[in-house]
Formats: sequence, C-alpha cells, structure tokens
Amino acid sequence: MKIGCSSHSFREFFERRELDLLSYVELAVELGLDAVEVLTSHFPSVSTRFLRELEESLTGGPVEISAISPSNNFGHPDAAERDRQCDDLVGWMHVAGDLGVDILRTFTGRVDGNVDAGDAKRWVHACYEKVVPEAERLGVTLAIENHGNLLNSAEELLELVWHFASSSLQLNPDPTNFLPGHFEKPESERGPIYDSLAKVARFTVHSHLKVRDFDDEGVPTNVDVPRLLAIYRKACFDGVISLEYPGGGDAHEVIRKSVAYLRGVLEE
Repeated sequence: MKIGCSSHSFREFFERRELDLLSYVELAVELGLDAVEVLTSHFPSVSTRFLRELEESLTGGPVEISAISPSNNFGHPDAAERDRQCDDLVGWMHVAGDLGVDILRTFTGRVDGNVDAGDAKRWVHACYEKVVPEAERLGVTLAIENHGNLLNSAEELLELVWHFASSSLQLNPDPTNFLPGHFEKPESERGPIYDSLAKVARFTVHSHLKVRDFDDEGVPTNVDVPRLLAIYRKACFDGVISLEYPGGGDAHEVIRKSVAYLRGVLEE
C-alpha cells in the first residue's frame, strides 16, 4: 500500500492562497508522501497549459496523483442541477485522462429533511446510470466514498456496486465515516468501523484515513490503524491510503506524524 494525502487536509492554506496545487506537490515530497489526492476545487485551471505544467511537476518525482475528487451531490432536488453535476463529473473524467489519473473519488450525495429519501436514492441511481458508461468508455474508475447522509452504509454501497456490476464503479471507503462521532467514542465502541470496512474492502480501489490525535509514542488514538490495514490486506487491497486531516490543530505536523507512523506499520 502507498501513503497519500487529500488536498482537503490543507484546505485552509488553499483558501488563504498560502498554497496552490503546484506548491502542494512540493509539500507532498517534503512530507514523504507517495501520492496526492486533489479536490477539483483546488485546481486553479484545467487549461491545457496548466495541466501540462502540473504533469511536468510530477514527472520523474516520487509523488503521483492518486485520485481527483469532485464533490458531487446526486441527491440535489433540482433535476437540472443533477444533470449539470453529471456533466461536470464527465468533464473531470477527461481531465483525469489528460493527467493519466484513473480514479475519481465521488459521492452519492446528501438530502435535507424536505426531500423524500426514496426519491433521492432513485436520483443517485439515475445519475450513476448516466456517468458509469462514460467512465467505462474513458477507462476511469469512479470510487464512491461513504460521505454525506445518502446511501453511505456498507450495505447501501454494496447494493450500488452490485447493481452496476462494473469495474468502473468501485469504492473509496473512509472507515471512520461509518461511525459518526467516532472521535468521542472509546475504542471498545468502534466496532462498526471495522465491521463495515470488512464488508466493502474487496471493492476498494482508493481509501481515506482520518487521523488527528496521537499518544506519546506517535500512535493515532482515534482508530486502530493496524486493524484497518489487516482488513485491507485480507481483501488484497494494495492501493493508496489517502490521509484526510479533519482540522483542529497543525495540519503539517499531523500529516508528518501520520506518514511516519504509517510508513513504520506498512514496513513491518
């Protein structure tokens, strides 16, 4: 497995223009990462000129782009907006192809209290019906993350994957998202994290790992990382574990400590 990091971890630095995509790649090298996951909102441009510049910054270096990550919401109540988001996702498939990236992290979406959950689930299926054939044609894999409040349980994700039965629709689990409020729960109550991951791990092509707190020996305290990695290994997953810092402290220090810890565990 390789160690990556989502640009979401440094969102505050992007927002303050203290970091851009090219300097983020440089930072990733300094942090000892193997890969970066890039949110589409962190692309300043998708012009041919910029994409070539980005590609050149990666060529010959130790870091690759593991995934491009749109923030689609297929639970949006407006049909025209859902169509726009489908078109947007297809557009990012083309960008991924230009950069040689074969994974797009996607969402199902979220709904508010005014939307019927059954309708929203049908909308999600309809949207993926539109975009999965394009992903197949372009050779891109859409990796759904369990994010939001719509079709994000292990069982619902498996239902989606089985329904489409396509190698172009797989999963990007964020294990701790399976247990809302996991930071505040003791390890003895975190069983749903590991049980849910075990159900979906064989469809995983890219993965998130939220880390925030460490003990005095530099071991993350919010989740049992070796237990997660054992589940992935059993499922023969050998892709990128993309770190996602949730905030609340020093992003650089947390990612640096996370990389050091993960590197040690992976090399055992």
